[in-house]
Amino acid sequence: MKILLCAFVLAASMAFAESEGAKVLKIGLATDDIKMWVHLPDAENGYYRGTRFDWSGIIARVEYKDHSFYAPWRFPHDPVGHDFVTGPAEEFGMDNPSGWDEVGPGGSFVKVGVGLLRKGDEEEYAFHGQYEIIRAGEWDVEYGKDWVEFRQDFVGERGWAYKYKKRIELDEAGFSIAHWMENSGEKTIDINHYNHNFTSIDDVPYGPDYSVTFPFEAPEPKDIRDNGVAFYRGNEIDVVEPLGAQSLWVQVYAGEGPVEYNAGTIRCDKTGAAVHFKGDAPIIKYNFWSVETAACPEPFIRIHLAPGEAQEWTNYYTFTVDEM
Repeated sequence: MKILLCAFVLAASMAFAESEGAKVLKIGLATDDIKMWVHLPDAENGYYRGTRFDWSGIIARVEYKDHSFYAPWRFPHDPVGHDFVTGPAEEFGMDNPSGWDEVGPGGSFVKVGVGLLRKGDEEEYAFHGQYEIIRAGEWDVEYGKDWVEFRQDFVGERGWAYKYKKRIELDEAGFSIAHWMENSGEKTIDINHYNHNFTSIDDVPYGPDYSVTFPFEAPEPKDIRDNGVAFYRGNEIDVVEPLGAQSLWVQVYAGEGPVEYNAGTIRCDKTGAAVHFKGDAPIIKYNFWSVETAACPEPFIRIHLAPGEAQEWTNYYTFTVDEM
């Protein structure tokens, strides 16, 4: 991983030196009101080295006006586990990674943001599976006081290749995640992409103290677990009992939807802090998943690139706090 420092690391405790190479594995970004900590990708010592999520731009924590957003949600931490990420973590090809259908057991396929992986004996790809990493993608990282940019130029096998850039930038009351991807290979890339949005606020357990709302409404009320604990009704997830060890999953919107549906709000009613997000690409579906340590609205978009084509998309996050 190549790192270029353009401004400063927020504090010495936010940069970790590894052996003689002094590798930076975590950085701090800041504006007057926001502090953000971001894990950097590293194939040997990175916070996340699993085969599911994009290794770049994993946000560890954000502080805004004496409130905190995002945190580790699963313990103890396993850096190679499939979902041991934090915050607005992203995945490409949850259902359809490039090259999977071309090969039998032992053949290679491409997971964007991770690298070249080896297919096992199973016929269908499993997003939660652990696959051998044949070759991890290399990253160039550049950052300044209030931004960080990740770039990857990856060449797989059998004509699969891409160039990818992600930039996280703070503003006065939030941040943006801007993406650019070019198909530099010989075959059409046709995959989905989504942000998992592992969200907690002020370390309050997710449950009745939260509200999660969408820019559309449920076609009919749904008891998510058929036990009266949580409902999808109106335009929100309504949790009426503590989740404890239970998880929730529901598809809140099936099929394609307009750009306006690529949005949502997670609010901690107990503390009055909230995060609002929106994207600039139309959705192909929208899921919601949660456990007690994270609420996760997941809008999916399509990435479709013929050889030589490029696509850009950006997600915007805004924090709000009730006035006392």
